[in-house]
Amino acid sequence: MRCACVLLVLVVCVWGTSGQRVGEGDVSRLLTNRDYVNRQINCVLDKGSCDNIGRQLKQAIPEVLGRQCKSCSARQLDNARKVVNYIRSNYPGPWSQIEAKYGRAAF
Repeated sequence: MRCACVLLVLVVCVWGTSGQRVGEGDVSRLLTNRDYVNRQINCVLDKGSCDNIGRQLKQAIPEVLGRQCKSCSARQLDNARKVVNYIRSNYPGPWSQIEAKYGRAAF
């Protein structure tokens, strides 16, 4: 299964390994790493093991999808929109599974 959760990882993770919000950085370069995307989506959908980022992602997805990223900075919200739109367009199957599990995105 082609998985695109790296997109969400970059946007919705509460904290990265450096203590900086992952969503604050540029998400574009991470979106091109299919292996990383696959690992993260498998984690989020409980189909694979989770690394630190995956665990943070699972905690942050409800904020992004359920609360429309109300606690996010402007940069994080922009990244969240980019990621959600990218996943919807390029990985509709995994995106449907994510929405079924965590709720629909309002943006």
